[in-house]
Amino acid sequence: MVSEHRGAFVGLKVIELGRFIAAPYCAQLLADSGADVIKIEPLEGDQTRRNGTIIPGEGLQYLNKNRGKRSVAVNLANSEINSAVKALCEKADVIIANFRPGVAQSLGLDYETLKKRNARLIYAENTGYGLEGPLAGKPAMDAAIQAFSGLAHLSPDGPSLNPDPLVDYMAAMLLSWGIASALYHREKTNIGQRIDVALLQAALVLQNNNAHHVDVIADWRKEYVSFLEEVYEESDPWERMIERKAELLPHVVSGAYYGFLQTSNGVIVISAGVDSLQRKIAALLNIDDPRITDPDWEAPADIKAYQAGIRDQMQAVLLTNTTEHWLKIFNEAGVPCQRYQTLEEVIDSPQVKENNFMIHLEHELLGGMDVVAPPVKFGETPLQAQGPSPVLGKHTREVLNEAGMTNDTINKLIDDKHAIASD
Repeated sequence: MVSEHRGAFVGLKVIELGRFIAAPYCAQLLADSGADVIKIEPLEGDQTRRNGTIIPGEGLQYLNKNRGKRSVAVNLANSEINSAVKALCEKADVIIANFRPGVAQSLGLDYETLKKRNARLIYAENTGYGLEGPLAGKPAMDAAIQAFSGLAHLSPDGPSLNPDPLVDYMAAMLLSWGIASALYHREKTNIGQRIDVALLQAALVLQNNNAHHVDVIADWRKEYVSFLEEVYEESDPWERMIERKAELLPHVVSGAYYGFLQTSNGVIVISAGVDSLQRKIAALLNIDDPRITDPDWEAPADIKAYQAGIRDQMQAVLLTNTTEHWLKIFNEAGVPCQRYQTLEEVIDSPQVKENNFMIHLEHELLGGMDVVAPPVKFGETPLQAQGPSPVLGKHTREVLNEAGMTNDTINKLIDDKHAIASD
């Protein structure tokens, strides 16, 4: 472990009863800030140890969200283990949990039970659909929420999932912010509380730019929903759904200056959402766009065709020179733009390396690995990876000793083979 950590959460005791992504990544953020995070895993380990398996018990999806923790591999249904974990919870500052619905209550590890033994406890949970409503208590995964929330991208061939679990990671960020806020409140009041972040709410946050309804401009939405009730009965409705939304949605002509465009040797993105930047682009590319130069301009009947014409002009000019040429021209003029890169390229880029956005860790079984660094820079309380993710059950004996269990008892439970993974 890294010594002399100056993170804001040094001395904080965290119990993670989490699996998959949201709860584990939230706990990893706290560990990066110095918290002692004890991850309670089932005997076979968090399911993500088997996702992208490198060697038995070590999978890619576990490695990238569990660094700096202590791993305890036990059967929570065993009465002696359950009592020991509850003893740990009595001394904990924070519990992070995402059990399947009803499991926490059956184990006596829910907030209502634990707060009776620890009134200062902050119990952070992430649920699928929230605590109320017809879907409350229904289990959910990132893909289900992408589909239910409208976040899944719709193409003429049908809906498709974002390959990155955006909802889970947004939920983890919101959960960590909630914990920090609750800790601040506890410092003032000495009172703990329960926190819930629903994956559905996280999906709506990701769509905040469009997830609103202002009556004077959003009447189209009701008409579109009525249209969908009919079109879903068709065998191949996707293209009609896209076309109908494009017809109803209030059109923004300035969108011609926002998005990907080809150059002679690559692809760049331009993001000019205000008239001042659009006038710069029009001047640099010699584009005729009276909308941004003529104060008396009146929108044509077919505004989409007008927008397409502006974009076609831009594309024709950009194809005459290289990505490097246009980036230089636009950057000198103060126009936000950038080349398109794949993840594989950007990981090794000077910008990532010089900012230490990726860091190197040594795993006791796998050796060296490069991972995404702690995501916030602090001047006085820096985040710092406390080591790689733990081997399954590496700290079981150590932590159970801290909970008051003797080595003799631990050895008997190991021999039982159904209570503790052998150490």
